[in-house]
Amino acid sequence: MRAWKRLGIGLLTTTMLIGGGMASAQKEQPKEPDPFQNLGLSADQRSKLETAKKDRMSALGASEQKMLDLRKRLVSLIFDKKASDKDIDQVVNQLGAADKEVLLSQIKFHKAIRQALTQEQLTTLSKGTSK
Repeated sequence: MRAWKRLGIGLLTTTMLIGGGMASAQKEQPKEPDPFQNLGLSADQRSKLETAKKDRMSALGASEQKMLDLRKRLVSLIFDKKASDKDIDQVVNQLGAADKEVLLSQIKFHKAIRQALTQEQLTTLSKGTSK
C-alpha cells in the first residue's frame, strides 16, 4: 500500500511538473538559432523545411496534450480504489501508443529534412558546423 501511495505521489508530482513546464514553455519560448541558417538553402529547400517544421509542431502539440490528459487520468485511477487494474493497464497502453505517435512524428520530420537537403548539407548539419 505504501509503495502504491509513493508511486501515485510520484506520478502526480511528475504530471504537475510537466504541466507547469509545458505552460511556461508555451508562454516564453526563446527563439532558437536556426540550424539551417548557413547551409546555403535554396528557396525550395527552405519552403520544404518550414512546412516540415510546422507539421511537426502541430503534431507534437496535440500529442503532448493527449499525453498530459492520459497521465492525469492514470493518476486519478491509481487513487481510486474502485478502478480496476484493467482500467489502469488500458491507460498505460494508451500512454505507450501516444509516446509512439510522438516518436513517429519526429522521425517523419527527420525524413523530410533528409529528403530536402543534399548529402553535403546533411553532413554539415550533423557536424553542427552550421552555427
